[in-house]
Amino acid sequence: MKKIHSSMRQLQAEMREISEDQKSIREGQRQVRGKLEAIESECQKLHHETKLITQQSATSRGRHSHVSNSKSKTN
Repeated sequence: MKKIHSSMRQLQAEMREISEDQKSIREGQRQVRGKLEAIESECQKLHHETKLITQQSATSRGRHSHVSNSKSKTN
C-alpha cells in the first residue's frame, strides 16, 4: 500500500512538473508569436516604403529625362 501511495505522489509531482513545462512552452510560443507579428509589420512597412521610393525614383527619372530632352531641343 505504501508503494502505491509513493508511486501516486511521484506521479503527481511529475504531472505538476509537466504542467509547469507546458505553461513555459505556451509563454515562449506567445513571445515568439509577438516577435513574428512585429517582424511581419516591419516587413510590410519596408515594402510600402520601397514601393514609394521606387515610384519617386521613376517620377524623378521621368522629370530628368523631360528636362534633358528640353535642353537638347533648345541647343
